[in-house]
Amino acid sequence: MSAIFDFSSLMTVMLLFICTCTYVRGMRQSIFDDPSQQQQSQDPRRRRRGIRGVCWKASRVGERVSPYVAVALLGMSLHILFF
Repeated sequence: MSAIFDFSSLMTVMLLFICTCTYVRGMRQSIFDDPSQQQQSQDPRRRRRGIRGVCWKASRVGERVSPYVAVALLGMSLHILFF
């Protein structure tokens, strides 16, 4: 079954995406910033578009809401292992 139609699989994919983006951004701080837009626009909403914008937002969620993400990961891992 596709991960889109199964709620637990969808949550697992979303949590792994958040954790991956947070890890990658921790290794390279400016990886999700668009280099052509950095000097032109100071408005952060204009720089965060496309797939880089989605990854940047996911990494921010992972950084700022990390205790809740950790609890959700723990819950999903227990669900996958035992149910």
